[in-house]
Amino acid sequence: MPTQPTLEKIRFINYHFILPLTILVAVVLLLELTQLDIWFSSYFYNTKLHLWPYREHWLTQTVLHKGGRYFVYAIGVGLLLLCLASYRASSAFYAYRRHLAFLVLASLAGPLFITYLKSHTHIYCPWDLKLFGGAKPYVRLFDPIDTKLSVGHCFPSGHSGLGFTFVSLYFFFLLVKPEYKYYGLAAGLVAGFIFGINQEIRGAHFFSHDVFALAVCWFSSLLLFVVFFSRQFK
Repeated sequence: MPTQPTLEKIRFINYHFILPLTILVAVVLLLELTQLDIWFSSYFYNTKLHLWPYREHWLTQTVLHKGGRYFVYAIGVGLLLLCLASYRASSAFYAYRRHLAFLVLASLAGPLFITYLKSHTHIYCPWDLKLFGGAKPYVRLFDPIDTKLSVGHCFPSGHSGLGFTFVSLYFFFLLVKPEYKYYGLAAGLVAGFIFGINQEIRGAHFFSHDVFALAVCWFSSLLLFVVFFSRQFK
């Protein structure tokens, strides 16, 4: 069994919970109190033609949206198979079976919770809004909700959440190979923001939708990490 690093509890909480939460609150307040979401999305909406020019573009729709989704699914299946194989005593990954089980569950938790939230929130996609040729009102996170409004099915962003789910690699490497932890974090952030910006260009999401997707993936991974590896804290 490989030697497991010990984590200092207070330091871990400060850097992995307090700091990210502080950043999240600051960004949310900035987005809620300004029109940055609208301002950014308006660059990709053609006001003369009343359409989103890149909504059905082959790169944004076929490659980055559909292809990106299937790519993440393929990685997920491969990871699950590796996790199951690691439980054989003869497996080269037998010593890391618990870590792989965590990685599988953490990678699933974020997207699943995002799916649940999308089915209960009344925040709409840019292309649905009256501001951009649609029929729905612009609703922000803390705005009062008209009970007659239908569920938005747009918040948080599901597609960027598929990319951000890889921030779970940060926690995986934190114990397995600590010097790689920031590579794991970078993989999640890069994938998430590529998927997120692609959807913003298409008119499918606002930047704030991606911020919350990242928050869901990070904090769900954090919670599962604490549950799985509580013995590593001192």
